Amino acid sequence: MRSPFKLAAVGDIVLTRPSIPGSGVSEGLATVLGWLDGADVRFANLETVYSERGYPREKLITLRGNPKLVDDLTQMHFDVLSVANNHSVDFGEDSLLETIRLLEDSGIRTVGGGASLDAALAPAVFEVGPTRVGFMAASCLLPVGSAASADRPGLAPIHIHSSFEVDPYIQMEEPGHAPVVHTWPDQADLSALCDRIGAARSRLDFLGVSVHMGRGFGEDLAEYEPLVGHALIEAGADVVLGNHVHAIHGIESYAGRAILYSPGNFVAQQPREGQPPEVLAIYDQMSPDAYAAELHVTAKGDYRLVVRPVICDADGLPVPAGGEDGERICERVVDRKSVV
Repeated sequence: MRSPFKLAAVGDIVLTRPSIPGSGVSEGLATVLGWLDGADVRFANLETVYSERGYPREKLITLRGNPKLVDDLTQMHFDVLSVANNHSVDFGEDSLLETIRLLEDSGIRTVGGGASLDAALAPAVFEVGPTRVGFMAASCLLPVGSAASADRPGLAPIHIHSSFEVDPYIQMEEPGHAPVVHTWPDQADLSALCDRIGAARSRLDFLGVSVHMGRGFGEDLAEYEPLVGHALIEAGADVVLGNHVHAIHGIESYAGRAILYSPGNFVAQQPREGQPPEVLAIYDQMSPDAYAAELHVTAKGDYRLVVRPVICDADGLPVPAGGEDGERICERVVDRKSVV
């Protein structure tokens, strides 16, 4: 006999400095963490490795923090974190594996990365009374060499293909007009993940799947995102938890299940000191608006979704968003531009 439970899910975490100084926690942050504490299982996407190993990869932005910061994540009471994203291998595979070890040793489960593809695809399972709740994760953003294989550490991958459609009639009158970009998931990667989802779901009462997906900070979804989201629901996912774009994208109801394309930033402490202008320009485009999602799941497995607006303060930490901020965030969640 399954029992009802509550799941809390937030978006991207880039935690790079001490933020939980005991009694010094701000009232706003304490309120948000109180929301998380009210859930049986708490999930987020972690975009920072905590390690002193490795060297920065040749890429525009590389992120890592002091291993001691894992204590802050522990005090935020997260139960499971996805490491399937484009920053988890910024300092190489050893730093990824050390981060996973530190988190697991601290009681925080990880999904989406590991010492092999099997490890990266393995679900984290929680028992909430008699109910078995699982999580899995994969990334569609894959810097060269970051995808796991049978004999290589890394991330659970969904490679994305792109093509560019040029309209000759537009080019005749508007030379240089940007082409239309078409994107679609690699079928072998998607099928492999869906097979794992189906196998895991047969042993679980509820399954959440995180996907790192989307592009930049635009208003619209990339073409491949609903293709991936729908496939994962059809394979057995009960909720799809999107992340990456550092802005709010909409929520879609598909086959009676929710696809949260992006809740936005939860902790936004991207280091700015010493960064080149092009990196600072990217950071300046990131929205402070976000939300925390609560899924109130019944014993039958259906659920009610509650959205709590939050906003990142000057320290990059989440606080409740009320008044005009809250209204703006709620409007953004249901903006049809970002929902299929």
